[in-house]
Amino acid sequence: MSRTPSSPRRPCGAPRAGERGQASVEHAALVAVVLLVLVGAVAVASGLSGAGVVNAVHSGIRRAICVAGGDDCAAFHVQPPCAVAVDGEARSTGVSLGVWRLGGGRSLTVERRSDDSVLITAYDDLEGGVGSSIGLRFGIGRSGSSDGDGPFSASASAEGRLRGGWGRSWEFPDRAAAEAFLRRWAAKEPVRPPDVDRVRLRGTVAGSGEASGPLGLSASASVLQGLEGEGTRDRRTGRTTISLAVSRAAAGDMAGPLGLRLGGAVELEPSATLITDRGLRPRELRLVGSLTTEDGARRRDVQLRVDLTRPAVAAGLGDVLRALAHGDADETRAAAARLGRWAADEGWVDRRAYRLAGEEEGPDVELGLGLRLGFRDRTSRSTERLVEARTWPPGGLWEDRTDCVAAR
Repeated sequence: MSRTPSSPRRPCGAPRAGERGQASVEHAALVAVVLLVLVGAVAVASGLSGAGVVNAVHSGIRRAICVAGGDDCAAFHVQPPCAVAVDGEARSTGVSLGVWRLGGGRSLTVERRSDDSVLITAYDDLEGGVGSSIGLRFGIGRSGSSDGDGPFSASASAEGRLRGGWGRSWEFPDRAAAEAFLRRWAAKEPVRPPDVDRVRLRGTVAGSGEASGPLGLSASASVLQGLEGEGTRDRRTGRTTISLAVSRAAAGDMAGPLGLRLGGAVELEPSATLITDRGLRPRELRLVGSLTTEDGARRRDVQLRVDLTRPAVAAGLGDVLRALAHGDADETRAAAARLGRWAADEGWVDRRAYRLAGEEEGPDVELGLGLRLGFRDRTSRSTERLVEARTWPPGGLWEDRTDCVAAR
């Protein structure tokens, strides 16, 4: 009698293939439930709003997926601190002689964040230009930017100008450490090496006409073509950021889907910041738009962050860059629109509003009769104070950043 071959004996207690799949699903569900409970407990303990609970759950799940998958995207789903107060001082000097303009400047900016950390940045700039003008610009003494006062000017000019600078940034865990650094800086004593090296470059070709005065008179018209960029490298992590100019049309197409999600149009600066790791692999893309009131007293910033560790998004950015390199305007806009649609669903949006104030003092005088003769030695001081902070994480809801507002 023939015997039907029996299937291999399964060890006692070992799950079948279907049971293994079911166990995996149940394990994932259990992890999600535990995560939800933990996030909910944290939300209750910290008094988060309903939106805060939803966002914390979404961000926690996304971070867990990144860690479980061995990806490096976990840091993207952590809320960064807000800049709650920024104080800056800059000195700009220069001369105009004939068709030439030469100048330079130094600046120091202190940025206090909501986690009590402080970022201090110092820049040195050089500037050169060639051009011609007809008119007069005259300013002396002190003027405030928030009330519309400024130097008297009435002129028309055409000029090409190149400005470049190098800077350094230092990060401190608290204000006490930052204030100790500033005392040494003011006394011109040696300070520790910077944490971040910076370089920036701006080239413009412009034709302009303007009239302004201390009684609120202001009118101007200009035609401007330029290139502006900045690069940084963090000495500690090797992280590099590169700000590149893109066309305004491409930036607008990338912002279009985001504007629909925000319930209105969003204007983005025609530049994009690419963040890479130590190996120069793309990590994050940032687009920033700003809107300042006519009196210069308030500014609203919108920043869109896109995670480039996702292969599909990195490929989308590659399509944009290749189209830009080929000079194909139609393909650039189409690729930018595709990337914008993904960013609207998966990007991280931060919205901030700041109260602004500032003043300038010192002489700024120039006479133009085709050839120019002038002198400038102006010192400016500015302050920014956070008045509103909202965030919209991937897959979440609009949420007020109460931690940022409370840190003011």
